[in-house]
Amino acid sequence: MTGNRPAPSRGASLLALAGAIGAWWAVAQIHVAGRPLLAAPAATLGALSRAAPALGRDLAATATLAGVGLAAGVAAGLVIGALAAILVRRAPVLEGLLDFARSVPPVVILPVCLLALGYNELARLATVAFGCVWTVSLAVMTAASSPRSARREMLDVAGATPLRALAWTQPWESLGVLVVGLRTSASTAVVVAVVTEMIAGAERGLGGRVIAAQIAGDTEGLTLDVLAAGALGYLVNLGLRGLERWVRRLAM
Repeated sequence: MTGNRPAPSRGASLLALAGAIGAWWAVAQIHVAGRPLLAAPAATLGALSRAAPALGRDLAATATLAGVGLAAGVAAGLVIGALAAILVRRAPVLEGLLDFARSVPPVVILPVCLLALGYNELARLATVAFGCVWTVSLAVMTAASSPRSARREMLDVAGATPLRALAWTQPWESLGVLVVGLRTSASTAVVVAVVTEMIAGAERGLGGRVIAAQIAGDTEGLTLDVLAAGALGYLVNLGLRGLERWVRRLAM
């Protein structure tokens, strides 16, 4: 075995895409209680042409909620993770506490935020941030607590100050761990944003559209909203991959 990966093929990609659309069409033929489980691709495309302006506004509202919540969660996670990395050697229980906090579903925090902040955007924003902060803090703590690399040891021997050695080695050496934490948090932000809009009754957003389509029995609209939520999460992760490649080029 050579261990070489097969070369990408545009034909294979088109075939896989056609297979996914065919599977979608097949699932759309399944009826439950007299209604199709999903709208067929052609029907969904027709719904897109009718709902495009309103869908764009709602998509932007959800993206804004997820983005601001992610930014707040990342900022808080960086601070909490750095402090935890400093203290974890004296108090190892901190790692368990962070893992415990990460295990709390963000959705169960939504009622707490609603009681404290009211039924408004701030409560939904706080819930999204809660869903992101602990993953980021654990990633930062793991990166900061990892054993020193050979480069860091060489800098220490050369007499570099701790601050300069840190600047020359981070975040490049911990980029893998930090990127995984950021991607996970970004996906969580999109999911939590949509769910909070569904539960808390937001005026704008994909979550509100999903509930409205369900109440109206609008299968085409519901399928379109589900695909829009998936597309939003995919684009966020695609953007983060591009950011990772850019940072890696800078580090080389």
